[in-house]
Amino acid sequence: MTYAVMTSKGSKKWEPVQNGGVAVGEDSSFIHNEYKRSAEHFLLPISRQWANPLTRFLTLKAEWAAETCHLSSITEIAMNSAYQQIIGMGTIAIPFILSELKKNPGHWFWALKSITGEDPVLTEHRGRVRQMTEDWLRWGREQGYIV
Repeated sequence: MTYAVMTSKGSKKWEPVQNGGVAVGEDSSFIHNEYKRSAEHFLLPISRQWANPLTRFLTLKAEWAAETCHLSSITEIAMNSAYQQIIGMGTIAIPFILSELKKNPGHWFWALKSITGEDPVLTEHRGRVRQMTEDWLRWGREQGYIV
């Protein structure tokens, strides 16, 4: 990337700098990072953004959370379009779901069971979110999805 810098303080003359124009200081770094993030968000076609599975997962997760935060029916929550698209991502979504489950136990069990075709939740743990979460995280470690 090429940056432009002033040749001397107060000068109106700018020169291009190759690879040496790294932002210095917190404010400069923040502005540079926000510029990159904004450019990527607004200038990359959505099809290219979807090419990154993590970006796709996080976008769908945010959409799902916003659309279902007021619902109490597990069926309605799991039938949400964004949630179904996460399931449609297949096994590539498993590490992302398990990571989310580890941070914030929630309604990921339906998706995990749909994607994997397995149900490691012990009978006595059914209906107990914390224990169901522990069962799925144990499964994830055993299957190599969690290190």
